[in-house]
Amino acid sequence: MRSESVRVRDWRRGARTLALVVAAVAGLAGHAMAAPDEAALQRGRDLLAAGQPAEAKQAFQAALDADPGSVEAHLGLGRAYYAMGEYARAVIEFRSVLNLDNLPRDLQTQAEAYDSVAAEYTTGAWSPFFYGETGVGVYRENSSDSTDLFGGAGNHDTFLPVRAGGGWSKSVTERHSFNGTLDYRFRWYDDKDRRNDSDLRWNFNLARPVDDDNLRFGVRGRVSYRGDGNYRNDWGLFGTYELGFGENDRVAVTGEVRERRYPSGPLRSRTRDIAQLTANWTHSLNDGRTSFGLGGSVGQEWSTQERIDGDASTWGFNGDFNHSFSNTLNFFLWFAYENEGFDEERPDFTTDEDLLVQRTDDLWYLGGGLVWTFAPGWTLRPTVEYDYEDSNIPALTYSKTEVWLTVRKQL
Repeated sequence: MRSESVRVRDWRRGARTLALVVAAVAGLAGHAMAAPDEAALQRGRDLLAAGQPAEAKQAFQAALDADPGSVEAHLGLGRAYYAMGEYARAVIEFRSVLNLDNLPRDLQTQAEAYDSVAAEYTTGAWSPFFYGETGVGVYRENSSDSTDLFGGAGNHDTFLPVRAGGGWSKSVTERHSFNGTLDYRFRWYDDKDRRNDSDLRWNFNLARPVDDDNLRFGVRGRVSYRGDGNYRNDWGLFGTYELGFGENDRVAVTGEVRERRYPSGPLRSRTRDIAQLTANWTHSLNDGRTSFGLGGSVGQEWSTQERIDGDASTWGFNGDFNHSFSNTLNFFLWFAYENEGFDEERPDFTTDEDLLVQRTDDLWYLGGGLVWTFAPGWTLRPTVEYDYEDSNIPALTYSKTEVWLTVRKQL
């Protein structure tokens, strides 16, 4: 078992990393601020209120030319893009000031959430949004090396998905914003032998625009129920720098240190500390109606209990695609891959109890769906997801397909 002193040393390294991010924020607080163009800002407000977003866009762009770090000009420009149906450009612009986590994958819903927050943000008040979602779905376990060994391929269950939560932003200085989100997810399965899933995700961060860029740092995590009284608690510290390259491109680089803790029970040995670095690029095209993103990650896991597989190194890549057919119909597609390589040898009981192997996993995820806005704030969301988790230890392979249809209300 790893000694407590080694574990403390790992977290001290993470704390020093966070301190560098805090120091950077403190340095940016002294960044020289240009004089705002109040006439251009007022013209943008009036044109947006009058339903002339194209003209408002020009006014807010003029305000940004005078003061590239103007919070109101960035948010006003994002709202103008949203009103014109240029959802990808709207999200890119909103993220120069605000950051809301745990949003759906489709750009229209993301842009709607940011727009509702931005509409009240400059008043200095708390700017919240809320949502609720439910429907029906089907889970199916696919054929894999594991099912070949133990059976079970073709098992399927109906489930009831429920999701609720919200977020908010609040200006704390002329340039800084405090952002937070809470997202609760629950699944009830009609099979009494299968556990019901429960998951609460949270994120709190402080953000600041730096001209077209954005710097933020904060804490985030989740509490997940794992059946039979077992829970998984994640929490971590992160810092992100996003670089804006005009109206069509944005690159985000994030560093994070976190703990994944299983407090008690048979899963306690999976407790570990994690450090991860990610980078993601988002590109808007087709006048903001279409976007795609590409990203990658590298990480390291340190087992703090007697995990049979030991420590692990991880790397992966991901991508997404969004297209708005109209202001009421959006298509989205996403994929992710991750490789996990462990450093301890373990028995492979499915072949030879005396054979020791170092475990290596290849995790593939693919999903997509449609989002139809059938009334203001109401969307119908058919979605499909395919997961394939391969391993050099056959008993650990797993594959599933899920299809669900939900209705979401966002306020």
